[in-house]
Amino acid sequence: MHLHSLLPRPLNPHAGPESPSILTALLSGIHLNRRQARALGWRGVRPSALKGPAWTCRVAPLPHVFGLVFLDEYVEKDALHGTFAACVFPDAQDALLDSFPLQALAIALGPDYAHAVRELSAHAEALSPFCLGHVNIAAALDGSWLSLSLSAPARQRIVSLEGIAVPDGTGKTDAAHTAHEQQWIVPPGGLECDIPAFRLLLRFFAALAGTACSLLDETPTVHLRKMPLALQGWPQSSKACPTARPCWQMRLTVGLGGAPYCASKEDKQLSRLPGRYSPRPDELSSLPVMHILTGFLGSGKTTFLRRWLDFLNGREQYAAVIQNEFGKIGLDAALTRSETHVEALDEGCVCCSLADTLRPGLQRLLDTAPAEQVILETTGLANPANVLRTLTELTDLVQPGLIITVADALEWSGGIAPAQNFDGVRLAQIEQADVIIANKADAVTEKRFQEFLHALRAVNGKACILPAVQGNIAFARLDAFLTGWQDKRNPAPSRQPRLYDMARVRECSGTHADEGFSSRTVPMPAPVDEHSLRQMLQAAGTGLCRAKGIVNLRHEGSILPVVVQYAAGRLEFEQAPDDEAGRYMVFIGIDLPDGIKNVPPGSLADSGTCPAHPA
Repeated sequence: MHLHSLLPRPLNPHAGPESPSILTALLSGIHLNRRQARALGWRGVRPSALKGPAWTCRVAPLPHVFGLVFLDEYVEKDALHGTFAACVFPDAQDALLDSFPLQALAIALGPDYAHAVRELSAHAEALSPFCLGHVNIAAALDGSWLSLSLSAPARQRIVSLEGIAVPDGTGKTDAAHTAHEQQWIVPPGGLECDIPAFRLLLRFFAALAGTACSLLDETPTVHLRKMPLALQGWPQSSKACPTARPCWQMRLTVGLGGAPYCASKEDKQLSRLPGRYSPRPDELSSLPVMHILTGFLGSGKTTFLRRWLDFLNGREQYAAVIQNEFGKIGLDAALTRSETHVEALDEGCVCCSLADTLRPGLQRLLDTAPAEQVILETTGLANPANVLRTLTELTDLVQPGLIITVADALEWSGGIAPAQNFDGVRLAQIEQADVIIANKADAVTEKRFQEFLHALRAVNGKACILPAVQGNIAFARLDAFLTGWQDKRNPAPSRQPRLYDMARVRECSGTHADEGFSSRTVPMPAPVDEHSLRQMLQAAGTGLCRAKGIVNLRHEGSILPVVVQYAAGRLEFEQAPDDEAGRYMVFIGIDLPDGIKNVPPGSLADSGTCPAHPA
């Protein structure tokens, strides 16, 4: 073993602390291989360095956030020794919090708790009630061995000597009132906190120690030592004191056969590292996870997808995309290509007419761009139930992921019953979803948006519903939902069997062909102004649901290449990709006229409104 394989430079503690550098190398090194990191139990790491090195992280299967704060380092006998405070931060609603000191409970119920935990380095002192033990890193200066140890009490207990009373507002403070009439949160001599500290930290330490063994490719030596809890320095006049419970220390050493550890006869050498996460078979699989992205025409699927890809790429979670469009030209694929590999399946729908082309398209994509996640963006008319049946034949290529449906708040009809809120393919897309993106929150009033959310929950109470503005959501919540669902080791709601009456079975398996949808493509070689575009939309008739394309827009004496988006009565423009040469419009709807033409300005009466959604 040699630390150079982990930290490719000599250790030099005289230039500054090196134990934080070793920890950084461990955490960053394992996350270069995300599949290996997941197999070790890691579910996310966030560095924080505003006032010194610190980290927060999550490990499976625990819901808590763990924290490490660098405290000190010294050099002795050709080795450096670094100490880190090890913290556990339960969720504010977690019953575990009741076992923590009242000071910790007050912090967790405050409005800034989550922010303080995220920025642990800046708030380490204030969050000290959550410190349950210490992690120590020791390393030979010549890089020949590395040791990690966890020290924590078996149970961290604090006795309140004078008790903690419930404020009663009477103002009485005499001893008789306190003794006989006062209500107690903690009675005199009672336990203010009682936390299984060592057990809580063990899973986190096992992930860290397993990381060192994995990256250094070493079999460790593991010892467990029982020690008395040191009480030196505790103020004798304090109203609370820790009880004398034993402290456990677990030490893992790699290199030199464990020589750096001086074992005593009371120490127990373990045959393996306890507390290690047991990965599921799918976590060890090399197959990517495949998500299905659905949503009715114009709901904002592609915009959401582009935001999602930006988030994934920023975290080095590279994804590949299969985009399916109901038309001859793949505009959405052109808008999505950047750092992402995109496979386009056009002029048909993957839930019916293009089902047989999905396998070869997916195979081409995986051969070109190995990825951890594949996102299948379906047409706005696809029924997820039919897509799921297609995916059962692809288990040799991908693992099942989530069904994510983008729902349009602007298009919502506002009915009371579910059948009035959503119907046909729209209803099937929402019913089948694991995650619903409630999009265009900014396009309606707050009252109407809340009614929209209530309607979505009435249709699908099991889905995670995330509000969105222009496709932007709190993507960390989506990431956490995906990770949490995977850790539960249960099928997602979309994969669980459900019972419908025969009428709903037929409705849930329907396709856009049953509803009479079709598409028309119109070449647009000449520049056009907004007035003419609105006339084309009007000429498409009341059955128009969606229009999109790339045109040269004449505006204020200039000609600009723009992407045109029309849905739910809104006509919008954005800058066109530089490398897209085609100029066209695609119209999708019911009973569209056979010939929709590029209409010269003034050839039709302009009502000033768009079809199907009069002002």
